[in-house]
Parts: sequence; structure tokens; C-alpha cells
Amino acid sequence: MKIVFIIYSLGSGGAERVLVSLANFLSKKYEIEIFTFNSQDSFYPLNKKVKHKKLNIDFISNNKFQTLYNSLKRIYILQKEIKKSNPDVVISFMTHSNILSIIASKLLSKKIIISERIANDFYGKKVSFLKNLVYKFSDRLILQTKSDAKNYKISTTIIPNPINIECEKVDKENIVLAVGRLDKQKGFELLIEEFSKIDTNWRLVIAGEGKERNNLEKLIKKDNISLIGNQKDINKWYAKSSIFVLSSIREGFPNVLIEAMSCRCACISFDCPYGPSEIIENNKNGILVENQNREKLKEAIELLIKDKNLREKLANEAIKIKDKYSIEKIADRWEEVIKEVING
Repeated sequence: MKIVFIIYSLGSGGAERVLVSLANFLSKKYEIEIFTFNSQDSFYPLNKKVKHKKLNIDFISNNKFQTLYNSLKRIYILQKEIKKSNPDVVISFMTHSNILSIIASKLLSKKIIISERIANDFYGKKVSFLKNLVYKFSDRLILQTKSDAKNYKISTTIIPNPINIECEKVDKENIVLAVGRLDKQKGFELLIEEFSKIDTNWRLVIAGEGKERNNLEKLIKKDNISLIGNQKDINKWYAKSSIFVLSSIREGFPNVLIEAMSCRCACISFDCPYGPSEIIENNKNGILVENQNREKLKEAIELLIKDKNLREKLANEAIKIKDKYSIEKIADRWEEVIKEVING
């Protein structure tokens, strides 16, 4: 069986990590090829069996006419490359890739599974209209959370993201860790401001890169707060950090949260849409805080800094998540869907 994955890029994001993990695992049994819109190499290591074809179709559009022309051009090139590759099934990740890949695949009468990696209500009316128009022609829509499934009028399958990270057993340090793109959605501005109010010798370390770096740097007034950029060995930071904080305003499914939990971090998360409340059992394997309640977030961080017993209790429960979200179990569920679609 041959599978073609399609995604805009294989950068350092969570969706890209999941796709690479899945492609690497499935390449043990199947022929796997990944098409990307841009020409960058994969941030995450690819199995030697996985072929990566860079289509160079990340054209810049300066007006709505160019947007339409470039979209048609992308569909034409995708159609040509899918026909040449001749897979048994196409699997697309991310909204814009999904819309174009459905059209290209259906013009060839190819089976296509789409995977939505962000909540349905994230985009504006134009994209939502296109999704409603085109998504119903896919053979299966994969979502990450039950709460997001309620936003769709078509049939969906829930498959959460896998944990595919191994952490060494090292001594935990006095580090509060946060991981993600440096943009407004991740709430790092609020996190820095609230952590700055805490009188502690603990460090706040934020891993990730993005357009908000300059703004966030201006907020940092203390030596115990640092932005460390993208980290290919992020598992080393999970391993030595005692506390992990997810300060996002919203999520599709927070990969970083399940990764931190699997590395025995005591986790605090805003109860934002979507995902955290389906992962954390409040006060059992982590702490859920009312979404964007900055005072409650500060109190939760202070509590875990001061209470070692509570930290260890939450961390020891959190690590049990490794079995539920193992790559083996999640890949099995993907395989079931792939076979159902091909044989359906």
C-alpha cells in the first residue's frame, strides 16, 4: 500500500511533528511519500524510507486575483504529482492544504483523508465557507477532540495526537517550562507578566520562535526569564523541568502538554478550547485554570513552586498518559481508518 501525505511545510510545529511521527511509523509497513508546498527540509528527522517531495508551490499572493490564480495553479500541480505518485490514499494535514488536496484528489477519483489540526471556529467566514463547501467531499475527516467535533455537521473520527518523545531520567531542576510558537495565541505575554510578579529563584524558560519575540523580550525585566528559541532536543528540557505551563488562549490539541506530562512535569493549563480538559483531570494529573484568569494562573504556579509533594503527586500521575497516547496505539487507529477508506 502506498500513502501520500500532504502538508504546507515540515517546520517545527505540532502538526508537522505528528505527521512525521505517523509517517515514520507507517513506513515500517507501507510506502510513504510526503508532499510539501514549500522547499524547506524537515525540522524533525525523517525515516530513510520516507520520501519527501518539495513542490515549491508556496506562491506569494498580493491580491484576491493572485490568490485565486495561485490556488488553481497549486491544484493543477498537486493533481499532476498525485497522479504520478499513484497512491492508494492521500492524507492531508491543515485547513488550506486540505481544501486544495480534496479538489486535486477528487479530480483523479482518489481516496482522501483530511486531518484538521486547529479548531473549526479559528478562521473567518471565507475559510469557513470553503471548508463547509469542500470538506464533505473528503472520504474521512479526522479531528483531535470531541469538543471540536461538535462544530461539524459532517461525520468525523476522533484520533488524538501521539506522544513520540523519550525523556531521560534526570534530576528535576527549578524550571518552569513553556513551549510553542511566539505568537499572541500562545499567551506568553500574560505568562511572562504574571511570572515576573512571583518572588522566586525559579527560572521561566520559553522554547519556540515567532513574530512576537521582540515584544516578549521587551517584557522581560528579570534574569530568571529566558526565550531559548526552537529546540530540536526539546525532550532534554522536558526531562529537567519540574513545572510546565500551557498559557494558550486556544488550541487545536496541545501536543506540548501531553509531551510534558509524559516526561513527568507537573502541568498547569488554562482550560482553553480545545483539548486541555480532555487531557488533564483537574488536581489529579495536572491543574486546570479558568481560561485567561491571570491571577489564578499565578496562584497555581506559586503553589507548585512551594509544594514539592503536590508537584511530585501530579507528575507521577501525569506520566501515566504515555500509554494512552503511545505512537503504537494512535497509529493503529489511523491504520483502521486508512483500511476502511480504501476498502469502503
